[in-house]
Amino acid sequence: MRTRTVFMVFAAAIILSGSASAQAALNNALSFANVSVSPNPVVAGGNVVIRFQMYNAYDYWVYNTNLQPEGSYPLLNVSPLKSNILGVISAGANSNYTTYTIAIPATTPSGVYTITFVATYYAYGSAGIDLGTSSMPVSFYVQNRPSIKVVAVSAQPSALYSGYNQTVELAVENTGYGTARNVSVSLAGQGSLSLLSSVTNFFISNLTQGSSVTEPVLVSTNSGGQASLLASVVYYSSTLNQRFLGTETVNLSVAPAAQFSITSQNSSIMPGATAVPVRFVLTNTGTSDAKQVQLSLETNYPIVPIASTAYVSDLPAGASTNVDFLVSVDSHGIPGNYPVTLYEGWKQPNGAVNQQFSGSNNYFVTVHSSSGTATLAYVVVAAVVIAAAAVVYLRRKGKMQKKK
Repeated sequence: MRTRTVFMVFAAAIILSGSASAQAALNNALSFANVSVSPNPVVAGGNVVIRFQMYNAYDYWVYNTNLQPEGSYPLLNVSPLKSNILGVISAGANSNYTTYTIAIPATTPSGVYTITFVATYYAYGSAGIDLGTSSMPVSFYVQNRPSIKVVAVSAQPSALYSGYNQTVELAVENTGYGTARNVSVSLAGQGSLSLLSSVTNFFISNLTQGSSVTEPVLVSTNSGGQASLLASVVYYSSTLNQRFLGTETVNLSVAPAAQFSITSQNSSIMPGATAVPVRFVLTNTGTSDAKQVQLSLETNYPIVPIASTAYVSDLPAGASTNVDFLVSVDSHGIPGNYPVTLYEGWKQPNGAVNQQFSGSNNYFVTVHSSSGTATLAYVVVAAVVIAAAAVVYLRRKGKMQKKK
Protein backbone atom coordinates (compact mmCIF):
# COMPACT_ATOMS: atom_id res chain seq x y z
CA MET A 1 0.00 0.00 0.00
CA ARG A 2 2.79 2.38 0.88
CA THR A 3 4.66 1.57 -2.36
CA ARG A 4 1.54 2.36 -4.43
CA THR A 5 1.12 5.69 -2.62
CA VAL A 6 4.72 6.66 -3.32
CA PHE A 7 4.30 5.79 -7.01
CA MET A 8 1.16 7.92 -7.28
CA VAL A 9 2.91 10.89 -5.70
CA PHE A 10 5.88 10.46 -8.06
CA ALA A 11 3.59 10.24 -11.10
CA ALA A 12 1.73 13.37 -10.04
CA ALA A 13 5.01 15.21 -9.65
CA ILE A 14 6.07 14.19 -13.16
CA ILE A 15 2.75 15.39 -14.60
CA LEU A 16 2.95 18.70 -12.75
CA SER A 17 6.57 19.15 -13.83
CA GLY A 18 5.64 18.50 -17.45
CA SER A 19 2.71 20.89 -17.20
CA ALA A 20 4.94 23.59 -15.70
CA SER A 21 7.51 23.08 -18.42
CA ALA A 22 4.83 23.32 -21.09
CA GLN A 23 3.44 26.50 -19.52
CA ALA A 24 6.91 28.02 -19.39
CA ALA A 25 7.40 27.24 -23.06
CA LEU A 26 3.99 28.68 -23.87
CA ASN A 27 4.75 31.87 -21.96
CA ASN A 28 7.75 32.57 -24.18
CA ALA A 29 6.30 31.27 -27.43
CA LEU A 30 6.25 34.54 -29.33
CA SER A 31 9.16 36.75 -30.33
CA PHE A 32 10.03 39.37 -32.98
CA ALA A 33 11.83 38.62 -36.23
CA ASN A 34 13.29 41.06 -38.80
CA VAL A 35 12.85 44.06 -36.54
CA SER A 36 13.58 47.50 -38.02
CA VAL A 37 13.57 50.95 -36.37
CA SER A 38 13.33 54.04 -38.56
CA PRO A 39 14.81 56.60 -38.46
CA ASN A 40 17.88 55.73 -36.51
CA PRO A 41 18.62 57.67 -34.41
CA VAL A 42 15.13 58.91 -33.71
CA VAL A 43 14.83 62.70 -33.49
CA ALA A 44 12.83 64.08 -30.57
CA GLY A 45 9.67 65.74 -31.79
CA GLY A 46 9.34 63.29 -34.68
CA ASN A 47 7.98 59.77 -35.15
CA VAL A 48 9.69 56.41 -34.81
CA VAL A 49 8.43 53.55 -36.97
CA ILE A 50 8.93 50.02 -35.58
CA ARG A 51 8.32 47.18 -38.03
CA PHE A 52 8.59 43.43 -37.34
CA GLN A 53 7.32 39.93 -38.00
CA MET A 54 6.00 37.58 -35.33
CA TYR A 55 7.72 34.26 -34.67
CA ASN A 56 5.87 31.45 -32.88
CA ALA A 57 8.26 28.93 -31.28
CA TYR A 58 5.43 26.85 -29.88
CA ASP A 59 4.55 23.53 -31.50
CA TYR A 60 1.02 24.64 -32.31
CA TRP A 61 -0.68 27.84 -33.39
CA VAL A 62 -1.81 30.36 -30.80
CA TYR A 63 -4.95 32.46 -31.10
CA ASN A 64 -6.62 35.62 -29.76
CA THR A 65 -3.17 37.19 -29.75
CA ASN A 66 -3.22 40.72 -28.33
CA LEU A 67 -0.12 42.96 -28.55
CA GLN A 68 0.24 45.90 -26.14
CA PRO A 69 3.23 48.33 -26.19
CA GLU A 70 4.42 49.52 -22.78
CA GLY A 71 7.00 52.14 -21.89
CA SER A 72 8.02 54.70 -19.32
CA TYR A 73 8.04 58.49 -19.35
CA PRO A 74 8.48 60.44 -21.56
CA LEU A 75 7.34 58.07 -24.29
CA LEU A 76 4.19 55.99 -24.09
CA ASN A 77 2.52 57.53 -21.07
CA VAL A 78 2.69 60.84 -22.99
CA SER A 79 1.50 59.37 -26.27
CA PRO A 80 -0.27 56.11 -25.27
CA LEU A 81 -0.88 53.47 -27.92
CA LYS A 82 -3.80 51.10 -28.13
CA SER A 83 -3.35 47.37 -28.17
CA ASN A 84 -3.21 45.57 -31.50
CA ILE A 85 -5.17 42.34 -31.99
CA LEU A 86 -3.11 40.02 -34.18
CA GLY A 87 -5.41 36.99 -33.93
CA VAL A 88 -3.97 33.61 -34.90
CA ILE A 89 -0.18 33.18 -35.08
CA SER A 90 0.87 29.95 -36.76
CA ALA A 91 3.92 28.00 -35.66
CA GLY A 92 7.15 29.38 -37.06
CA ALA A 93 7.62 32.74 -38.74
CA ASN A 94 4.53 34.72 -39.60
CA SER A 95 4.79 36.20 -43.09
CA ASN A 96 2.81 39.33 -42.21
CA TYR A 97 4.57 42.46 -40.97
CA THR A 98 3.25 44.57 -38.11
CA THR A 99 4.05 48.30 -37.99
CA TYR A 100 3.85 50.72 -35.06
CA THR A 101 4.32 54.49 -35.45
CA ILE A 102 5.12 56.17 -32.16
CA ALA A 103 5.33 59.96 -31.60
CA ILE A 104 8.39 61.01 -29.62
CA PRO A 105 7.79 64.17 -27.56
CA ALA A 106 10.05 67.10 -28.45
CA THR A 107 11.09 67.41 -24.80
CA THR A 108 12.56 63.89 -24.70
CA PRO A 109 16.19 64.03 -23.50
CA SER A 110 18.83 62.29 -25.57
CA GLY A 111 19.44 58.67 -24.66
CA VAL A 112 18.49 55.02 -25.19
CA TYR A 113 14.83 54.17 -24.68
CA THR A 114 13.08 50.80 -24.62
CA ILE A 115 9.52 49.97 -25.54
CA THR A 116 8.34 46.54 -24.48
CA PHE A 117 5.63 44.82 -26.50
CA VAL A 118 3.64 42.44 -24.28
CA ALA A 119 1.67 39.74 -26.10
CA THR A 120 -1.10 37.68 -24.51
CA TYR A 121 -2.58 34.65 -26.33
CA TYR A 122 -4.26 31.29 -25.90
CA ALA A 123 -3.16 27.80 -26.94
CA TYR A 124 -4.38 24.25 -26.55
CA GLY A 125 -2.30 22.40 -23.99
CA SER A 126 -2.26 19.05 -22.30
CA ALA A 127 -4.64 20.33 -19.64
CA GLY A 128 -6.93 22.19 -22.03
CA ILE A 129 -6.73 25.85 -23.02
CA ASP A 130 -3.80 27.73 -21.54
CA LEU A 131 -3.07 31.47 -21.40
CA GLY A 132 0.44 32.49 -22.40
CA THR A 133 2.41 35.75 -22.36
CA SER A 134 5.55 36.96 -24.08
CA SER A 135 7.57 40.19 -23.61
CA MET A 136 9.51 41.60 -26.57
CA PRO A 137 11.65 44.71 -25.91
CA VAL A 138 12.75 47.06 -28.69
CA SER A 139 15.41 49.69 -27.90
CA PHE A 140 16.43 52.76 -29.90
CA TYR A 141 18.35 55.98 -29.41
CA VAL A 142 16.59 59.35 -29.22
CA GLN A 143 18.52 62.39 -30.38
CA ASN A 144 17.39 65.68 -28.87
CA ARG A 145 16.26 68.12 -31.56
CA PRO A 146 17.40 71.74 -31.54
CA SER A 147 15.05 74.33 -33.00
CA ILE A 148 16.32 77.60 -34.46
CA LYS A 149 14.16 80.72 -34.47
CA VAL A 150 15.00 84.17 -35.87
CA VAL A 151 13.22 87.11 -34.22
CA ALA A 152 13.56 90.89 -34.09
CA VAL A 153 14.99 92.13 -30.80
CA SER A 154 14.21 95.82 -31.35
CA ALA A 155 10.92 97.12 -30.01
CA GLN A 156 8.28 97.59 -32.68
CA PRO A 157 7.21 99.86 -34.27
CA SER A 158 9.61 102.45 -32.82
CA ALA A 159 12.62 100.69 -34.35
CA LEU A 160 11.53 101.06 -37.97
CA TYR A 161 10.19 104.17 -39.74
CA SER A 162 9.20 104.45 -43.37
CA GLY A 163 11.65 106.13 -45.70
CA TYR A 164 14.76 105.68 -43.57
CA ASN A 165 17.69 103.32 -43.44
CA GLN A 166 17.73 101.75 -40.00
CA THR A 167 19.45 98.95 -38.14
CA VAL A 168 17.33 96.10 -36.81
CA GLU A 169 18.77 93.66 -34.29
CA LEU A 170 17.94 90.03 -35.08
CA ALA A 171 18.29 87.28 -32.50
CA VAL A 172 19.11 83.75 -33.68
CA GLU A 173 17.72 81.57 -30.87
CA ASN A 174 17.85 77.87 -30.09
CA THR A 175 14.45 77.17 -28.55
CA GLY A 176 14.77 73.37 -28.87
CA TYR A 177 16.04 70.68 -26.54
CA GLY A 178 19.50 70.00 -27.93
CA THR A 179 22.63 71.75 -29.15
CA ALA A 180 22.55 73.11 -32.70
CA ARG A 181 25.78 72.91 -34.71
CA ASN A 182 26.87 74.76 -37.87
CA VAL A 183 23.90 77.12 -37.90
CA SER A 184 23.65 79.05 -41.18
CA VAL A 185 21.13 81.89 -41.65
CA SER A 186 20.47 83.64 -45.00
CA LEU A 187 18.35 86.80 -45.07
CA ALA A 188 16.25 88.39 -47.83
CA GLY A 189 13.85 91.34 -47.85
CA GLN A 190 10.15 90.72 -48.44
CA GLY A 191 7.85 93.02 -50.40
CA SER A 192 8.77 96.69 -49.96
CA LEU A 193 11.49 95.96 -47.40
CA SER A 194 15.03 96.31 -48.76
CA LEU A 195 17.96 94.64 -47.09
CA LEU A 196 20.87 97.08 -47.27
CA SER A 197 23.46 95.19 -45.22
CA SER A 198 26.54 94.03 -47.07
CA VAL A 199 26.47 90.89 -44.89
CA THR A 200 23.25 88.91 -45.34
CA ASN A 201 24.50 85.48 -44.20
CA PHE A 202 25.40 84.50 -40.65
CA PHE A 203 27.23 81.40 -39.44
CA ILE A 204 27.17 80.21 -35.83
CA SER A 205 29.29 77.16 -35.10
CA ASN A 206 27.60 76.16 -31.84
CA LEU A 207 24.30 77.22 -30.28
CA THR A 208 23.36 75.43 -27.07
CA GLN A 209 19.84 74.92 -25.82
CA GLY A 210 18.26 78.22 -24.75
CA SER A 211 21.10 80.41 -26.04
CA SER A 212 20.97 83.11 -28.72
CA VAL A 213 23.25 85.30 -30.83
CA THR A 214 22.31 88.84 -31.93
CA GLU A 215 23.14 90.08 -35.42
CA PRO A 216 22.51 93.63 -36.79
CA VAL A 217 21.08 94.20 -40.28
CA LEU A 218 20.44 97.46 -42.15
CA VAL A 219 17.00 97.73 -43.75
CA SER A 220 14.79 100.31 -45.43
CA THR A 221 11.17 100.56 -46.54
CA ASN A 222 8.98 103.31 -47.96
CA SER A 223 5.64 101.79 -47.01
CA GLY A 224 3.95 101.88 -43.65
CA GLY A 225 2.18 99.11 -41.77
CA GLN A 226 3.91 95.74 -41.99
CA ALA A 227 7.17 94.56 -43.52
CA SER A 228 9.09 91.33 -43.19
CA LEU A 229 12.43 89.59 -43.61
CA LEU A 230 12.75 85.99 -44.78
CA ALA A 231 15.35 83.93 -42.93
CA SER A 232 16.40 80.57 -44.43
CA VAL A 233 17.99 78.42 -41.73
CA VAL A 234 20.17 75.29 -41.99
CA TYR A 235 21.58 73.57 -38.90
CA TYR A 236 22.72 70.19 -37.56
CA SER A 237 22.26 68.11 -34.43
CA SER A 238 24.98 67.99 -31.78
CA THR A 239 26.44 64.82 -33.33
CA LEU A 240 26.27 66.30 -36.87
CA ASN A 241 24.34 63.26 -38.10
CA GLN A 242 21.01 65.06 -38.54
CA ARG A 243 20.47 68.05 -40.85
CA PHE A 244 17.54 70.39 -40.35
CA LEU A 245 16.06 73.00 -42.66
CA GLY A 246 13.66 75.80 -41.80
CA THR A 247 12.25 79.13 -42.93
CA GLU A 248 11.51 81.93 -40.50
CA THR A 249 9.51 85.08 -41.31
CA VAL A 250 10.56 88.08 -39.24
CA ASN A 251 7.63 90.50 -39.14
CA LEU A 252 8.43 94.18 -38.58
CA SER A 253 6.06 97.04 -37.85
CA VAL A 254 6.71 100.18 -39.88
CA ALA A 255 5.59 103.49 -38.40
CA PRO A 256 4.88 106.68 -40.40
CA ALA A 257 7.73 109.19 -40.45
CA ALA A 258 8.42 112.70 -41.66
CA GLN A 259 10.93 113.16 -44.45
CA PHE A 260 12.50 116.32 -45.72
CA SER A 261 13.65 117.24 -49.18
CA ILE A 262 14.54 120.47 -50.94
CA THR A 263 12.47 121.26 -53.99
CA SER A 264 14.24 124.55 -54.86
CA GLN A 265 16.73 127.03 -53.54
CA ASN A 266 17.18 130.72 -54.12
CA SER A 267 20.55 132.37 -53.61
CA SER A 268 22.43 135.17 -55.35
CA ILE A 269 25.61 135.49 -53.40
CA MET A 270 28.96 136.72 -54.69
CA PRO A 271 32.46 136.94 -53.25
CA GLY A 272 32.55 139.62 -50.58
CA ALA A 273 28.82 139.34 -49.79
CA THR A 274 27.98 139.96 -46.14
CA ALA A 275 24.95 138.59 -44.21
CA VAL A 276 22.97 137.70 -47.32
CA PRO A 277 20.11 135.16 -47.18
CA VAL A 278 20.25 131.69 -48.64
CA ARG A 279 16.76 130.28 -49.05
CA PHE A 280 15.64 126.68 -49.03
CA VAL A 281 12.13 125.45 -49.77
CA LEU A 282 11.65 122.67 -47.24
CA THR A 283 9.02 120.01 -48.08
CA ASN A 284 7.78 117.23 -45.82
CA THR A 285 7.51 114.32 -48.25
CA GLY A 286 6.93 111.79 -45.46
CA THR A 287 3.78 110.27 -43.97
CA SER A 288 3.77 111.97 -40.56
CA ASP A 289 3.60 115.55 -39.30
CA ALA A 290 6.91 117.03 -38.20
CA LYS A 291 6.73 119.19 -35.08
CA GLN A 292 9.30 121.44 -33.42
CA VAL A 293 11.58 121.21 -36.44
CA GLN A 294 15.06 122.53 -35.71
CA LEU A 295 17.32 123.14 -38.71
CA SER A 296 21.04 123.74 -38.81
CA LEU A 297 23.14 124.70 -41.83
CA GLU A 298 26.76 123.60 -42.15
CA THR A 299 28.91 125.15 -44.89
CA ASN A 300 32.43 125.00 -46.30
CA TYR A 301 34.83 127.78 -47.34
CA PRO A 302 34.31 130.32 -48.84
CA ILE A 303 30.75 130.36 -47.45
CA VAL A 304 30.61 131.31 -43.78
CA PRO A 305 27.33 130.95 -41.81
CA ILE A 306 26.16 134.01 -39.89
CA ALA A 307 22.70 132.79 -38.79
CA SER A 308 22.90 129.03 -39.31
CA THR A 309 19.81 127.82 -37.43
CA ALA A 310 16.09 127.99 -38.12
CA TYR A 311 12.90 126.74 -36.46
CA VAL A 312 9.57 125.52 -37.83
CA SER A 313 6.88 124.78 -35.25
CA ASP A 314 4.82 122.40 -37.41
CA LEU A 315 5.17 121.03 -40.93
CA PRO A 316 2.37 118.61 -41.91
CA ALA A 317 2.98 115.77 -44.35
CA GLY A 318 3.01 117.16 -47.89
CA ALA A 319 3.44 120.78 -46.79
CA SER A 320 6.28 123.16 -47.71
CA THR A 321 7.83 126.21 -46.10
CA ASN A 322 10.64 128.66 -46.83
CA VAL A 323 13.70 128.55 -44.63
CA ASP A 324 16.32 131.34 -44.76
CA PHE A 325 19.86 131.28 -43.43
CA LEU A 326 22.27 134.24 -43.42
CA VAL A 327 25.77 133.68 -44.79
CA SER A 328 28.80 135.68 -45.87
CA VAL A 329 31.26 134.89 -48.65
CA ASP A 330 34.97 135.50 -48.42
CA SER A 331 36.03 138.22 -50.86
CA HIS A 332 38.77 135.96 -52.18
CA GLY A 333 36.37 133.11 -52.80
CA ILE A 334 36.18 131.58 -56.24
CA PRO A 335 32.73 131.40 -57.88
CA GLY A 336 31.26 127.90 -58.17
CA ASN A 337 28.92 125.35 -56.57
CA TYR A 338 29.73 124.57 -52.94
CA PRO A 339 28.22 121.70 -50.92
CA VAL A 340 26.27 122.51 -47.78
CA THR A 341 24.54 120.16 -45.32
CA LEU A 342 21.18 120.80 -43.72
CA TYR A 343 20.59 118.92 -40.45
CA GLU A 344 17.04 118.36 -39.23
CA GLY A 345 15.74 117.42 -35.82
CA TRP A 346 12.04 117.03 -35.08
CA LYS A 347 9.36 115.24 -33.12
CA GLN A 348 6.40 113.17 -34.37
CA PRO A 349 2.94 112.47 -32.95
CA ASN A 350 3.66 108.70 -33.01
CA GLY A 351 7.01 109.04 -31.25
CA ALA A 352 7.77 108.69 -27.58
CA VAL A 353 7.57 111.79 -25.37
CA ASN A 354 11.30 112.40 -25.40
CA GLN A 355 12.04 110.81 -28.75
CA GLN A 356 13.94 113.07 -31.14
CA PHE A 357 14.06 112.21 -34.83
CA SER A 358 16.93 113.40 -36.97
CA GLY A 359 18.12 113.46 -40.55
CA SER A 360 20.42 115.31 -42.91
CA ASN A 361 20.45 116.37 -46.55
CA ASN A 362 23.27 117.56 -48.77
CA TYR A 363 22.81 120.38 -51.31
CA PHE A 364 24.84 122.87 -53.35
CA VAL A 365 24.89 126.64 -53.02
CA THR A 366 26.11 128.67 -56.00
CA VAL A 367 28.51 131.55 -55.54
CA HIS A 368 28.05 133.75 -58.60
CA SER A 369 30.76 135.72 -60.36
CA SER A 370 30.62 139.56 -60.27
CA SER A 371 32.68 139.88 -63.50
CA GLY A 372 29.59 139.81 -65.67
CA THR A 373 28.21 142.90 -63.95
CA ALA A 374 31.61 144.70 -64.05
CA THR A 375 32.04 143.98 -67.76
CA LEU A 376 28.57 145.24 -68.44
CA ALA A 377 29.35 148.47 -66.53
CA TYR A 378 32.58 148.85 -68.42
CA VAL A 379 30.76 148.42 -71.72
CA VAL A 380 28.12 150.96 -70.72
CA VAL A 381 30.78 153.52 -69.68
CA ALA A 382 32.72 152.92 -72.88
CA ALA A 383 29.59 153.46 -74.92
CA VAL A 384 28.90 156.76 -73.16
CA VAL A 385 32.49 157.97 -73.82
CA ILE A 386 32.26 157.02 -77.48
CA ALA A 387 28.90 158.79 -77.83
CA ALA A 388 30.28 161.93 -76.20
CA ALA A 389 33.29 161.90 -78.48
CA ALA A 390 31.03 161.58 -81.49
CA VAL A 391 28.98 164.58 -80.39
CA VAL A 392 32.13 166.65 -79.88
CA TYR A 393 33.45 165.60 -83.27
CA LEU A 394 30.21 166.47 -85.03
CA ARG A 395 30.08 169.88 -83.35
CA ARG A 396 33.68 170.74 -84.36
CA LYS A 397 33.03 169.68 -87.95
CA GLY A 398 30.02 171.98 -88.14
CA LYS A 399 32.01 175.00 -86.95
CA MET A 400 34.73 174.41 -89.50
CA GLN A 401 32.17 174.29 -92.32
CA LYS A 402 30.67 177.64 -91.25
CA LYS A 403 34.09 179.34 -91.34
CA LYS A 404 34.52 178.28 -94.92
